[in-house]
Amino acid sequence: MSVASSVRTPCKQPDPKYLTFVEHLEELRHRLIVSVGAIVLGSIVGWFLAKQVIALLVAPVRASLHVKTLYVPEVYGAFTINLKVAIIIGFAFALPVTMYQAWAFVAPAFSGKTSRVGPLVITSALVLFAGGVITAYEVIPLALQFFGKFESQNLQVIPFASEYIGFISLILLVFGISFELPLVLVSLSAIGITSSGWLSRKRIHFFFGIFVFATVATPGADAVSPIILGGILYVLFEVSILVSRFIGK
Repeated sequence: MSVASSVRTPCKQPDPKYLTFVEHLEELRHRLIVSVGAIVLGSIVGWFLAKQVIALLVAPVRASLHVKTLYVPEVYGAFTINLKVAIIIGFAFALPVTMYQAWAFVAPAFSGKTSRVGPLVITSALVLFAGGVITAYEVIPLALQFFGKFESQNLQVIPFASEYIGFISLILLVFGISFELPLVLVSLSAIGITSSGWLSRKRIHFFFGIFVFATVATPGADAVSPIILGGILYVLFEVSILVSRFIGK
């Protein structure tokens, strides 16, 4: 046996672009396991932070409706609320990991230049989502004050913890996801589906569409949340046009 033949050539890693269907499923399984593991670890940490986060969520209703505490109708209700909040915290902590896993799975389908912008896209998405959540938290007292105006001697708000936490969580989620609008529009412009000129020509359509979306998407029936969300989204829409022009699209 010759020396040359006895030397083993290093095994090359398969190109992600040319994986078989089964190999793609195996990669998806691996990335789902990593994402779920991150959520579980985040939820464990969230369990120890749940009381502080609940206090943070209850603060707006205490200030706006002057209630002292939330109520639970079952003996196990307090445990359930802490568990729900811990899981929500877990999802929040795991968001960077899950977004990276999702991007790493689809990135091979794009060109090398496009796939390299992954860190910028993920960072922008996280910043926008956080900005939406922070904005929503500032809007919540205004919405609660609107509802508080309808209290009277015959009607008094007694907030139950499950409904209130669900209401607040939904507002935070809606604002967080809605703030991704500029990232979506700029990404579509970058890959050639839209352009700054097309967005400018459709400005009036987006204006009405944004406010219809804000009215439908925000929970409750207050007039404050849709107006604020719609106004901010339209500003973000205009920012999307400017950024699209900046990148030459």
